[in-house]
Amino acid sequence: MKRYRWNILVSDEEKSAKLSRDINVSMPIARALCNRGIFCFEDAKKFFRPSLDLLPSPFLFKDMQKAVDRVRKAVETGEKILVYGDYDVDGTTGTALLYLFLHSLGAEVSFYINDRFSEGYGLSKAGVAHAVKLETSLVVTVDCGMGASHEIELLSAEGIEVIVCDHHEPEKLPPAYAILNPKVPGCSYPFRELCGCGVALKLIHAFTESMNQPSEKWQQYIDLVAIATAADMVPLEKENRIYMHKGMELLKKRPRAGIQEMLSLMGIEAGLLGTGHIAFGIAPRINAAGRMHTARTAVEWLIAGSKDEARVHAAELDRLNKERRQIDSCMLKSAEAMVEGHFASFCSSIVLYHEEWHLGVLGIVASRLQDKYYLPTVVMGGGDGVVKGSVRSVRGLNIFEVLQQCDTFLEKFGGHDAAAGITLKPENIPGFRKRFDRICSEKLSLEERQKELQVDSRLLLEDVSGKFLNVLKQFGPFGQGNREPLFCSSNLRLSGLPRLLQGKHVKFAVKDTSGRIHDVIAFGREDIYRELERGSRRMFSMIYSLEENEWNGRKNVQLKLKDMGFDE
Repeated sequence: MKRYRWNILVSDEEKSAKLSRDINVSMPIARALCNRGIFCFEDAKKFFRPSLDLLPSPFLFKDMQKAVDRVRKAVETGEKILVYGDYDVDGTTGTALLYLFLHSLGAEVSFYINDRFSEGYGLSKAGVAHAVKLETSLVVTVDCGMGASHEIELLSAEGIEVIVCDHHEPEKLPPAYAILNPKVPGCSYPFRELCGCGVALKLIHAFTESMNQPSEKWQQYIDLVAIATAADMVPLEKENRIYMHKGMELLKKRPRAGIQEMLSLMGIEAGLLGTGHIAFGIAPRINAAGRMHTARTAVEWLIAGSKDEARVHAAELDRLNKERRQIDSCMLKSAEAMVEGHFASFCSSIVLYHEEWHLGVLGIVASRLQDKYYLPTVVMGGGDGVVKGSVRSVRGLNIFEVLQQCDTFLEKFGGHDAAAGITLKPENIPGFRKRFDRICSEKLSLEERQKELQVDSRLLLEDVSGKFLNVLKQFGPFGQGNREPLFCSSNLRLSGLPRLLQGKHVKFAVKDTSGRIHDVIAFGREDIYRELERGSRRMFSMIYSLEENEWNGRKNVQLKLKDMGFDE
């Protein structure tokens, strides 16, 4: 019944007790804060009250002044500017952000997004040819460019200068006019984990400051950065937490036309929008454009100037997403059928290939396999001498570093510690698979191959209250780098009989030795239903998060089960 390895974190009790007194919260809350590196009143204030005033100066970026001066010159002299973005959520939102801002300045601006299938990731020869044909004199990249030395040289030969806005780890620096990336050597910007759209925002932040324009000129685009941040697997801490917090406020209060039309299709009121709606609703629809057709549709949806135009693009994104879901469902079944034979030889990783697999949904299938089997996962497709793949890692394993050690088998790769993309020749698949698995085997212990639940504190059911939940809500938005707080309660017994909902969810109630009863919902845990029926008299422990449940107009605190096990 117990699925996960339980890691009940041990916080400094003295520091937790002091924080509990200083900010007037219970010890379990204080422990959860200390587990996130928050030990004093000022740290807690920054965490619970994110402020744009806490953002570092954008001019701490290496090359920022140079980039601002070049954009200003292009705008003032009427040069043609091309915004060149990647085809995922980060790239398309960043492209829309820069396009809208430059357009608002009266610049002669257009945008270009690669075709995922014919051009692949990064600057392409077709993109270079497009820039030349337009007689562009300045290209600004978003979420790409760090690995495009050759293409930037081609642009330079045509007299076109390039400003790179990217966040990927650099292998070598491209010969661009200016590079804005917090990860490049010599950059003094203090926060390294911005998404590409976030780097683009820093450029317009710096531009508006240099022009003494009001802060609203750049702050109006924080909603786009929030969408990109939620979708791009960057940690939701420090600066990213500020963007998520303020961006969500903007999305709820003043959603732009495209967002409003999409929310209407999803049946979501703007005021009730949560990060889950972005990660599992809006982001997949944006990504569907590049996966199934062209990512231009996503940018056109974001920059739409009227409700009618936005409605047309939103409907197309929704249609493409439904088509994508059908394809990835079939691919996932096929991949899962291959896994058993795969494990027979390679038990430290999953590396799968089928030449007919749709390149647009490789990443989705890789993520789902990784989540199910909790192993570093590579899913590849394509033929005609070129194989492309998506790579997903597990906690604690930097997949970019693993791929660096496999580069003799790869034509091209790029990404970050949690996810990456690769290109290789079909004949190199066996060698890559063997090397990849060996490195994963060396870096991952047996313990690390079991998914871990990090638990913030033990908790008595009598301490679970509406007030407790109200404080917990302020821990959000949740995501990578800021997980939802989890708690452990022991010596529990079943209260009444469990119910199986829709054949896969379990609803039941628990009570502890004090007699306090709470409702529990266990999503996707049909495996515990029979166990609870058979062991209804046995004591057990649970790991859970807390949520507010509303039924027939009444609100109550509900425990959302993550895992459980019978007490010895």
